[in-house]
Amino acid sequence: MRLQVAVLCCSSCLLFSTVTPAHADELPARKAGLWEMKMTLPTGQEQTTRQCTDPSTEKAMQNMALAGGIMTCSKLDIRKTAGGYTVDAVCSMSSPMAMTTTSHTEYTGDFSSAYTMKQTGRVEMDKMPPQNTNTTIQAKWQGACPSGWKPGDTELPGGRRMNLLTAAANATAGGKP
Repeated sequence: MRLQVAVLCCSSCLLFSTVTPAHADELPARKAGLWEMKMTLPTGQEQTTRQCTDPSTEKAMQNMALAGGIMTCSKLDIRKTAGGYTVDAVCSMSSPMAMTTTSHTEYTGDFSSAYTMKQTGRVEMDKMPPQNTNTTIQAKWQGACPSGWKPGDTELPGGRRMNLLTAAANATAGGKP
């Protein structure tokens, strides 16, 4: 479970990463509203999350990712391809758990109605053997965010809901998500 959460966090960080002077391209922002993301894990198990977003939340997540608040990337190469985008990254985080990820990610789709993310990589965490990862996320725009949801709200498998902006801010400050 800890690895699955790490993969979800890393995937979210890469999704929200954007261009800096060292990068040639940037990923497009997703359309505002509710996104359903079905993640297929290396075991074949599927997990579904839902996330509410808007332009300011997309920008805030980009800023947090690049400011090193979530993960610090020593390599982050984003390239537009004929079929979408590729991202090659080496990223690390020290809190709440020390972790380094090396990944190659391919995105296809339009980011306004649906996209697919296929990621292969390696995750190294303290006190655990390194794990190779092979994850696919199929994301579909569902429409407006449900009543009572605010941008950044994410429903995890099992129905637990948390706000990624709040969780990231708390993790940066040393608090709990």
